[in-house]
Amino acid sequence: MTTFYCIRHGKTVFNQDFVLQGGLSNSPLLAEGLEYAKNAGDYLKHISFDEILVSPQKRAQETAQAILSTYSLEPQTYQTIEDLREIEFGDWDGLPQAQFEDFEQFKHLVERPDLYDPSDFNGESFQQLVDRTVPIFNEYTEQFPDGNILVVSHGLTLLSTMGYLTGVEIRDLRKQPFLDNVSISTVLAEPSDLTYSIERWNNTDHY
Repeated sequence: MTTFYCIRHGKTVFNQDFVLQGGLSNSPLLAEGLEYAKNAGDYLKHISFDEILVSPQKRAQETAQAILSTYSLEPQTYQTIEDLREIEFGDWDGLPQAQFEDFEQFKHLVERPDLYDPSDFNGESFQQLVDRTVPIFNEYTEQFPDGNILVVSHGLTLLSTMGYLTGVEIRDLRKQPFLDNVSISTVLAEPSDLTYSIERWNNTDHY
């Protein structure tokens, strides 16, 4: 059995200000985000990770570095995985979400991912998102059939991927509880048939 420990990045300025922060935008971590990330590191440091996989976006990189700063025995290295970036909002990326709340596509983004079609503003659909993330989990499950894998990524990326891996239809992905910043969700993978189950969702015991 492969165990994935999936962590959403720390809280950022854009999170605080309700700005759409997708795969094409970034903002600094708040002090709270760094503090909670270090707490997560303390919470997890009894676990020996076979691989640590991190989104290339700065907020995820800084979160991973804060988590790993608590590991004092030996330096911890990680791999940057391009396809772990957040879903791309295209022309909406980096803009206040209040600008779009009355738009039909924004409502689909929040409520009906299967109807969400961001092609008019150069965004990424939920199907495109899971098409790039699911193979990562399959690859590392096959490579480490008894391993522990730490994944530091983003809210919609992790929510969508974990849901899709465990059989949630795209239309129902947003019915799952959203993931808090620096929450830890644990996914179990069966290497023999690449089936997945959720062991724990949105754990914030380390706050």
